[in-house]
Amino acid sequence: MTGSGRIYLSFDVEEFDLPNEFGADLPLQRQLEIGQRGFETTLALLDRLEITATLFTTSRFGAHASRLLKTASETHEIASHGVRHDTFSKGDFARSRTELMDLTGTKITGFRMPRLQPISPEEVRRAGYTYDSSENPIRLPGRYDNRHLPRTPRMEEGLLRVPISTTPRLRIPLFWLGFRHLPRPALRACLDRTLATDGRVVLFFHPWELLKPDRGLPMPAVVRRGGGPRLERRLETELKRLKDRAEFARMNELVPE
Repeated sequence: MTGSGRIYLSFDVEEFDLPNEFGADLPLQRQLEIGQRGFETTLALLDRLEITATLFTTSRFGAHASRLLKTASETHEIASHGVRHDTFSKGDFARSRTELMDLTGTKITGFRMPRLQPISPEEVRRAGYTYDSSENPIRLPGRYDNRHLPRTPRMEEGLLRVPISTTPRLRIPLFWLGFRHLPRPALRACLDRTLATDGRVVLFFHPWELLKPDRGLPMPAVVRRGGGPRLERRLETELKRLKDRAEFARMNELVPE
């Protein structure tokens, strides 16, 4: 029987540019093709589980997979992940929102910065968004150290900030890193404790993670290991289990009316 808590499942739907950060020269068309295969795999998983998710999408990828995105918008929330994943400028806040609304015919109210870089709440709000989910309140070596930030949603300068979930006290990560590398009993204990403490869990993955990694592409071991079909199986198992404990919801449902 479903409990009173809520699960906010999200995916960053984007072109697969990660290998280029580590010296590869993967052409844009190939990045988009890999991103689309991962997106198709993700949507099939969500359909099997009959759950809803929030899809933070770059408008460049959205234009590439416009039919797929339009169909996805009938079931899932579409939110903005900027115009493109490899670069960002201030004008991309408003531009990506407009382009995604044109592609889907739906209202776009959420934003997540590529690579979870810091944002200005005022700039995000001025571009027409009501919430942002760019914060991961953990230390991720080589990326950021956000352990000083709150773990739970809050209003800031008129914008709802929705952090990605971590466990209380120790701040064990519950995004893709935890699902890939935590032993299953530890992962389940962390998920259940966070849900019981906060009444919600905000999860975050990338569709391309569900594909078998190409051994010819340079990527760090923490990304190469634990992904592909193994991650898809683990994700399906844990999401099924969470369905009995909580309700899956769109992230825009967190915004006060």
